[in-house]
Amino acid sequence: MKTKSKLGRGIFATVCLAALFFLASCSRSGVDSAAANQVLTNSNSHQQYALYLFEDGKITVNKTLTFFTNPNQSPADIAEEQEEQLAQINEHLQAEFPKSKALTAADIGTMHTFEVTNAQVIIDQEKKEVRMTGNDFEKVFKMADNNDKRLSDDEQNEYEFSYDEK
Repeated sequence: MKTKSKLGRGIFATVCLAALFFLASCSRSGVDSAAANQVLTNSNSHQQYALYLFEDGKITVNKTLTFFTNPNQSPADIAEEQEEQLAQINEHLQAEFPKSKALTAADIGTMHTFEVTNAQVIIDQEKKEVRMTGNDFEKVFKMADNNDKRLSDDEQNEYEFSYDEK
């Protein structure tokens, strides 16, 4: 009786380990380097351009942010509108990079670089997403339905994605 019980536990443990290994290998891939380069900007996004580059356990992010402008507004209205937009930009930036300093109006329009250490890229074909993580950072991109080299972010900006596996 004890032999059947031990055999049953052994088979159960083996099946569980095999299933866990299978799920881990399906969801994650060992990525050596990767790049997500913004190719299409959502007209409702302040992000004009972004490049996420993963190499050597580090993610470098280059971003250019912009104000929405209406040339028919008065200078006073433009200044007030930009102040409101700057608050939105900083709120979104702080959510993505908690340790970044707040931007001023003079910072808008120039490229900003952010460094993320202890980073990794996880490609999950099952969930159809690419997750970039690191110290105080997590960015999730969704894959296009028919193209896993085309990603979109939470603002619906689109990216071209390339990567090399280990």
